[in-house]
Parts: sequence; structure tokens; C-alpha cells
Amino acid sequence: MILAAQLRQRLKQREIVVAPGIYDALSAYRAQEAGFEAIFASGSALAATHLARPDIGLLSATETAEIVSRITERIAIPVFVDADQAFGNSYNVARSIKLFERAGAAAIQMEDQQEVKPADAPLSRPLISIDAMVDKIKAARDALENQDIVLSARCDAMTTENFESAMERAHAYIEAGADMIFVESLTQRTLMEELVKQLGDRVPLLHNLLRSDDEVTAAQALEDIGYSVALFPGTVMAAVGSALDSTLTDLRAKPDVEGLTKQPDRIGAAEYLK
Repeated sequence: MILAAQLRQRLKQREIVVAPGIYDALSAYRAQEAGFEAIFASGSALAATHLARPDIGLLSATETAEIVSRITERIAIPVFVDADQAFGNSYNVARSIKLFERAGAAAIQMEDQQEVKPADAPLSRPLISIDAMVDKIKAARDALENQDIVLSARCDAMTTENFESAMERAHAYIEAGADMIFVESLTQRTLMEELVKQLGDRVPLLHNLLRSDDEVTAAQALEDIGYSVALFPGTVMAAVGSALDSTLTDLRAKPDVEGLTKQPDRIGAAEYLK
């Protein structure tokens, strides 16, 4: 897969890769046309748009791979795939990874949360053991036919444990074969700098830009610290949700209002036939 090899080479550069979260072929295509180098098939965005439900593990591996395959068929930039917990134990991981590879993923990210959340706390982030996650990473590595595909390991220890635990896990995940590390819920700049100090020479580092009250809220600041990828998983979905609410409210109030009954030039335009 050429795009996976290109992404792997791109991650060696100093300039950060900015990847917006998208949810279908149209949003992916518009991101490509806007000039983004890569996109992120966000689990929360896919759950919201395809199920109208929160990201609590309801989408299956096959459903996710089918969506990703439609996206990769239409665009020519690398796609990061949010594989959640890779949908089960090491045997499930191997199958999921093969599905996403066939779907055209250039990078696959899986996390160290439990596969099934407690029914009374579906948004919680209970962790599996380090050994269990190491087994998953090894299973994913072995399952990949194209070793250029970037395997990203997400660590959620900051939400339930502490920074030291996150570092222990991150080191173990790299040893197991992870190509990239994402420590979620890392909000303090000093800790982010320490992460780069410990791991930046070993693998590329990725960070979510989600909350406006974090100490670091800009891609340029992440690049200055030493990160390689800045994800904006919710930005596009937030804009789409706002636009839907506004347009549908206006249309319901006044169906004949000028402009609302017209087909936008972009939808069905000649550029989509290229």
C-alpha cells in the first residue's frame, strides 16, 4: 500500500500532520479538497452519523471496515482508522486488523480499554492489563501483511491511573511493536514535554485536540513540543451538527425561504464525478 509507506515517511518530518476527524466518503473528500494530508476515521463520529448514538462500542469491526472502504475508494490521502479496542481479544484483533488493511487503512489505532464497558458506566474507561494489550499489539503486528501500515497504540491510563502508569504502558507497547503512541487525556504541557523527552526519539507521538480548557490547544504548539500528529476528532462533527440544527430549524419554520430549497452547488457537482 503506497499511502501507508508515504505516511510512514511523512511522520519522520518535523512538521506536524494535522488530521481532522471525518465520518463518511463525502466528509473525507471535502477534507482532501481542503488540503489536509491525512484524515482520521473517528469512532465517535462514525457512531454519531451512522447510528445516531454515542461512541460506546456499538459499531462492529465489519461495519467500521465497510465505512472505511467507501472512504478509501474515493480519496488519495492516508486514513487513520479508530479501531477502538480492536473488537475483542487477540484472536479478534487479528481479524479486525486484516479487515482494516483490506479496507485501505494507512494507520490503525487501538486502545487499552476493556472490550465491553460496564452497563451502568458505558462511557467509562476501564483498562485491560499491560500484558493483555501487549498480546493485542503483537497479534496486530503479526496479522498485518503490509508492515508499512502504522500501528498506533492509545493509552488511557491518565483517566484511571497516573502519568507513571501511562509511561510504563507506553514503553511496553513500543517494545511489543507499536509504531506510534497516543497518551489520551494528557492535558498538562509539562507532562506532554516529558512524554516527548522519554519517547520522542523512539516513535512518533499523537495527540487529540478536543478541549478548549487544556493547556495546549493548537497544532503548532504540539509541533513545538515535539509531537508528530494532531488529531481534531470532533471539529467537523460539531460543525455539521450545528449546521444541521440551524438549517432544519429554518426550513421547518419557513419552507420557502430563499436558498433553503436550492440544491447546493457542491452536492452533485461535476467535481464529484472526477
